[in-house]
Amino acid sequence: MAMSLIDDHEAVVYPESDGQPMGENALQTEVIIMLKIGLDRRFGGRPDAYVGADQFWYPVQGRPDITVAPDAYVVVDLPTVPSLRDRGSYRPWALGGRMMFVSEVLSPSNTWAEMQRKLAFYERYGVDEYWVFDPIDGALEVWVREGSKLVRQAIPADGFQSPHIGVTVTVIGRELGVFDPDGRRWGYAIDEGRRLDDLIARANEEAARANEEAARANEEAARANEEAARAKE
Repeated sequence: MAMSLIDDHEAVVYPESDGQPMGENALQTEVIIMLKIGLDRRFGGRPDAYVGADQFWYPVQGRPDITVAPDAYVVVDLPTVPSLRDRGSYRPWALGGRMMFVSEVLSPSNTWAEMQRKLAFYERYGVDEYWVFDPIDGALEVWVREGSKLVRQAIPADGFQSPHIGVTVTVIGRELGVFDPDGRRWGYAIDEGRRLDDLIARANEEAARANEEAARANEEAARANEEAARAKE
């Protein structure tokens, strides 16, 4: 159900949903979720930041027509991190902070003109770093703020070192590859789920082995006690 937020001061309504799904296809959705999960891991412990996905950003109070919904984003410099209930849209005059990072994952319906408008929007309203990824063609663009402009960056063969997210981003085959400083690659949600299942299975196996070893140790201790008792007879 579409929700709206009313700015009582100016009686302005700021919609919090357009009724559209997060992604137009499964591939786009998986990439967005991967970015959201990875960004949550990177910024989840910071007291001045939060991560969002596919939510409206209203940079100008009183102008709900000036808006965009980034596929994934990071807000920083918050006085306090808002509750999930208060994150239906990002309104800097209400929540504080600023939009530091944005990523767009292209869908088949995105046009060149639309993406140019988004680039101009992010440049005008202060985004520091902007990624654009086309999951169909495997094409990646990275833009970083230099003064008042977002400047497209060259992506080296071993990946681009993000100055604001602190990760390495590249394209492997036609997949987006994002790596933490320790080398761990951000995984798709389905892969992360399988990895977690594997970790749980291994932990259960190790626990079972530990229980078996403890049982054997108890049996050996019992036998030793029996032998000691017989020796005293």
